[in-house]
Amino acid sequence: MPTKKVRKVLLCFLIPALLFYVIFWVTPVLMSFYYGVTNWKGVGDYDFVGLKNYKFLIKQGTLSNALFNTIKYTLFVVIWGNLQALTLAMILNMKIKAKGAFRTIFYIPALFSTIVIAFIWSYVYAPYDGLLSEIGRLFGSGYVSNLLGEKATSLFATAFVETWKTSGTMTIIYLAGLQNLSEEVLESARIDGCSPWQAIRYVKIPMLANTITVNVMLGLIGGFKSFDYIFALTGGGPGTSSSTLMYTIYKMAFVEMQYGKAEALAACAFVFILIISTITLGMMKRKELEA
Repeated sequence: MPTKKVRKVLLCFLIPALLFYVIFWVTPVLMSFYYGVTNWKGVGDYDFVGLKNYKFLIKQGTLSNALFNTIKYTLFVVIWGNLQALTLAMILNMKIKAKGAFRTIFYIPALFSTIVIAFIWSYVYAPYDGLLSEIGRLFGSGYVSNLLGEKATSLFATAFVETWKTSGTMTIIYLAGLQNLSEEVLESARIDGCSPWQAIRYVKIPMLANTITVNVMLGLIGGFKSFDYIFALTGGGPGTSSSTLMYTIYKMAFVEMQYGKAEALAACAFVFILIISTITLGMMKRKELEA
């Protein structure tokens, strides 16, 4: 047990960090709820309007559209991102030549900034002279439609870019988990007659429960805070087909200057993300215990 003097010293180190947390995190969240019931324009005086901002967001469909787009975006990032990362990790964990070189190559996208990635993929997706259209012409299928310019594909095309960027990081995490698996357990599975697929499904994946939880939560964080690729590639369009919660908040606050409504939407986003994250983390922890 630390002595009274040691506890006082520890408290002195804790208080500055706690103050920083309260001032720069807790206070802005509480102020978001406060300004969400006003007609604040960012500067000047404002009046209390009660729940009118929330009613506006619901009536105009802004809240439902942003929520639905964010859910779709997040599901794609979590599911596809983890599938491709786990597959790459399984391949890179095999005894193949130039394994180190391949690991480096797959991690390279994680080193680039968002704007560089968006610039590259804007040319990949370009409808007439982009990489996908050139590949389509090479195989005789003609040019590929503008994936970023169509309502049905713009959101998922943007989400794919994010999974491409984060695949290196998630692959490294899965690879670390695979290399920590007990060789005795894997050898026992082989002796018991497990096929490679059965070993992956019934042995490796359950033993990777902790690693899967980390990558799922990383995917959730990336999906819920999706703004940068939306901003750089689609601008929330066409129409509002790719407008996520974060992008809609930005647009309402800094483009339309409706700070009160933007704060109301931010408060809704905070509650929604808190609920989903808590439920998901609880489910993943239970899976870990079962595994």
